[in-house]
Amino acid sequence: MMSRVYLATACLRGTPVSQHAGAALNGLQQLCTGAAEPSEGSNVDLQTTAPAVHSNHQQTSRQGIRKSDGIIPAVHAGRHHMKPAWLDKQQATEAVGFRSAKHMSHYIKEQWQLAAQSVRHSSPDKVMEAYYGCMDQICQYSEKQLNSIHISAAVYGTAKVWVAAQISHRGWYARQRANQKLRSFIARMLERLQPLLPAVNARQAANILWSLAQLRLNPDALVPGMTDSLAREFIVDMDAATAQELTNVLVACAKLQLSPCQGGLVKAVLHRLATSDLTKFEPQHVANALHSLATIPAAAPSVEVLDALCHRFGALLKSGRAAEIPNAQSTANTMWALSKLKHAPSDELAMSMVGRMVALCRVPGQHPKPQESSNVLLACAQLRLQVKQADSAILADFVLSLDKRQVGKQECANTAWSLAIMGHLHQDQFSLLLDLLTPSFAAHGAMSNVLPLNMPEMRQLYQALDWLHPPSSAPAQQQKSWSRLQGKMHRLGPRLVPEKPDLGGNSKLCAALNQLQLLFRAVVPIQSCHWVDAVLESQDNQTEAIMLRLFTADYIKNIPGRLTGRAVFNTHLLAKQGRLVDVPRNMTCDSVTLKQLADHLKPILTAAAGGSLDLYRR
Repeated sequence: MMSRVYLATACLRGTPVSQHAGAALNGLQQLCTGAAEPSEGSNVDLQTTAPAVHSNHQQTSRQGIRKSDGIIPAVHAGRHHMKPAWLDKQQATEAVGFRSAKHMSHYIKEQWQLAAQSVRHSSPDKVMEAYYGCMDQICQYSEKQLNSIHISAAVYGTAKVWVAAQISHRGWYARQRANQKLRSFIARMLERLQPLLPAVNARQAANILWSLAQLRLNPDALVPGMTDSLAREFIVDMDAATAQELTNVLVACAKLQLSPCQGGLVKAVLHRLATSDLTKFEPQHVANALHSLATIPAAAPSVEVLDALCHRFGALLKSGRAAEIPNAQSTANTMWALSKLKHAPSDELAMSMVGRMVALCRVPGQHPKPQESSNVLLACAQLRLQVKQADSAILADFVLSLDKRQVGKQECANTAWSLAIMGHLHQDQFSLLLDLLTPSFAAHGAMSNVLPLNMPEMRQLYQALDWLHPPSSAPAQQQKSWSRLQGKMHRLGPRLVPEKPDLGGNSKLCAALNQLQLLFRAVVPIQSCHWVDAVLESQDNQTEAIMLRLFTADYIKNIPGRLTGRAVFNTHLLAKQGRLVDVPRNMTCDSVTLKQLADHLKPILTAAAGGSLDLYRR
């Protein structure tokens, strides 16, 4: 194996190799021999774009390459057998371990690939320790040949081996000792990189940032100033960056929430996206870019950037090449990100994306995951996209067709809530979704593994239940069906008190109501929706209550005047509980006097009361 080649070469040169380092090199070979090829893990929330590592195929010529200080040995290459073809032992003692920097790059890549294979079936601690030792030895005894490409490859390889260990040995990576060794190794690598920073190009900077994000390591915490240094080198060479490298940088910024460089780095990438041709972007690149921008608080991408990415995704959906057509994960991640960014795609693109997901529900081997289906429904609801009820039903039915062990509680809650917002939820659908969340008992009496619902999920489900609440004039059978659904919900958990609102401006609103001599209660919870700022109650307790809500409009950013689905839904639910009056929150700011607020409220409340406020006065 190559690890033995390097160790043998170092020994022949008379280079002192520690016993521990020798064990690391030989140990890595032994751990990796005969390992099976790893399967790539997928991230439900975010696709990981694998950075390209600069490497060249190893030359296998038996002829030595002559240098002034001797002959560098050539190598016999083989999958399970590699040894030096020494032409002269005396001259070999003067040789360095690698024929060239490219040869060294190939060796680094081979070692992390073998380690990533081995870690699936071996102790992750032993594999990682052997890998660290191997990389340290390369850097220590090939210092003259070491460059930024090698550091980038070693750091990237660490991320690949570490992720492979996470997939195969759940919980191992949470151990403090493993994390300490990882941090120590990466710190050594970054320290070696410091004097080489002027030579770092866009690809290497992107690879290192992406790798550190996969490892959840902030570069500044290991080597102060390293984040800014990598960002600076990437920006300088950004014209040479590929679509993959641009999205890798955004992924790194999103995962690490890097500061203080993040603002400048993200701004530079956004400018590049707005001004460049995106025809090289694949579906995964578009999805990763949008997903990252949706999770970077300070990103604030322009409408132009988002429109450009949407336009590219639409072109890919129309592509005649099967390899370019987005899969379920890319489509779902793109729609989820657009909903988070409050950026509605065109009606044509929205129908194409939903149609793609519906089509994939019918294709064996390409079915969307439950989370992907529910995320598409959630995006349609939040952005108030025009979706055919038949299409939303297919996506919901796909989730319902799965075993409850395959469907998470969040997917069920999101599906029910989204269908309710779109007005597509039926009582039988809701009942089946609740069945997926209800613990069942096996023949031996053991309860199925269904985790309890948390507060957001319970709130979503109760809001969906409230939306289904039939009017008092509905047939008795419909009322009974709804009562059964309410019973199912109560078995899952009680109705929760909604989160308290921002009380800014509430005291001024109450003061204005007092000035109008109205009878009211302040800050009142309304079922599972949220709180209202005040409720006017009539003297006879028979006239319908009037609810007042301090309201900040939540609009779709690229469509003036279109409220988000959440805003419309909450308004609809509140309106079912009484007469709702929205008071713009800016009417309670300091520049508006109390008298001006009271004068604004009086005609609005009079109209809501049917022409007279007498029944609501003290």
